[in-house]
Amino acid sequence: MIKDNELIELENLLLQRDIEKAKIHFWSFCQLLEPQFYKDSRPHLRTLCDTLEAFHYNQLKNSDGNIVSKLMIRMPPQFGKSRTLVNFTKWSLGRNNEERIITASRSDSLAADFARYTRDGISEVKNIKSQIVFSDIFPNTKIKQGDGSVQKWALEGQHFNYLGVGVSGGVTGKGATLRIIDDIVKDAETALNDNALNKIWVWLSGTFSSRNSAEEGEVKEIFCATLWGENDPQAILEKTELGEWYILSMPIYDASKDKMLCSDFMNKKQFLKLKHRMEIDSRTKMIFNANYLCEALSDDETKVFPVSSLKRYKDFPENVEYFTIAFADTADQGDNYFAMPIARVYGSRVYVFDAIHDQDNLTIQEGQVIDKIKTNGIKEFVIETNSFGAYFKRRISEIMPDLYIFGQPAKTNKMGRILANAGLIKYHFYFPENPNPVLQKGMNQMCKLMKTSTKEDDFADAMSGLSAYLEKFYNCFIES
Repeated sequence: MIKDNELIELENLLLQRDIEKAKIHFWSFCQLLEPQFYKDSRPHLRTLCDTLEAFHYNQLKNSDGNIVSKLMIRMPPQFGKSRTLVNFTKWSLGRNNEERIITASRSDSLAADFARYTRDGISEVKNIKSQIVFSDIFPNTKIKQGDGSVQKWALEGQHFNYLGVGVSGGVTGKGATLRIIDDIVKDAETALNDNALNKIWVWLSGTFSSRNSAEEGEVKEIFCATLWGENDPQAILEKTELGEWYILSMPIYDASKDKMLCSDFMNKKQFLKLKHRMEIDSRTKMIFNANYLCEALSDDETKVFPVSSLKRYKDFPENVEYFTIAFADTADQGDNYFAMPIARVYGSRVYVFDAIHDQDNLTIQEGQVIDKIKTNGIKEFVIETNSFGAYFKRRISEIMPDLYIFGQPAKTNKMGRILANAGLIKYHFYFPENPNPVLQKGMNQMCKLMKTSTKEDDFADAMSGLSAYLEKFYNCFIES
């Protein structure tokens, strides 16, 4: 019969074995500190931990079998990825006190949380004697006294070990051996805002990515984020640094095996209920696919006018009869655009060749419109007469009394008008292969318009107004 002291000695030996194992293997480290979360029945967490361990030991290989130092992680929300990354930073610093880590989050508050969890995890003290804490595994890794601020701190014997920053935050004077990017795009709305994405990308590719301190080779990187679309930073890096990244993608459901990623976090019944609710329209479907299936919808599924849907022409046909027409949609609010596509109509084909697309005041736009009418020989001018449009029609009529001007009121919902005319525009309208800068600007706005959005829809609305006018008064789109 085993005596109490012998049992205690055996338990201590087993614990010491587990501690030595935790120093070497990341999964063992996580299980020893948080056994109730890192269970063997949650294999996705084991896969994540094993991948991070291989990354740490420079054993991670891409599809070509080459060692890579960059890792992308895509997992559903609330499945333990950020928690595991915090543990990974602790483990990495425990194994190497000279590691220099800079983490980026979408806001300073989230960056502070990530930094705090890491710092406090290293400094954690026992609540009860049997509790295992970080210092049991790495007793020589301690936060430097007087240098334990929330977002920037060092370990004993070091000058700098950790910095957490939000997007646009400064990292001057700090270099990293490891950079961790954790969900820097806030949500779908941000992901669909090109200006917001560009701001994030400029900061990420410039300020953040320039801070290296690796003595040999490139700094190591982890990018843990939702893949929203074709233009988010993660997608750009995957394209431009092809073969340099190992991509760990774990969607919530594997249809080929009819298997959930982990029913502890979401079972199939919950998944199907959520899927049914979120696939109602293209925007919520995009959110669902990005968050839970780890895939981005293509422009064809989310945009009203994907770039690929616009027909192009190199030269306008010669020796054909046509008339030139313009449609103006005035800006009703301060952030709206004055949009005026100009086109030559030949049979059932509409060749858009010029435009006005700006946010100038109506006084300046009067001069621009008159100049375009004279320069392009516009014979018919259609103006949407809602709000400022009626006033603008009167002003142009006074200045150019011989020009035929038609006032077209908009009686239906704007997005409804655009969607109703989208098919005609895609089939009958042609755009130049090399448009002038102003027309290109209008086309760019038009091609960004989401099916469920009303932001920056001015040029698309003007195009739909022109399409509706030609269909109603000229029967242009009835093929002979």
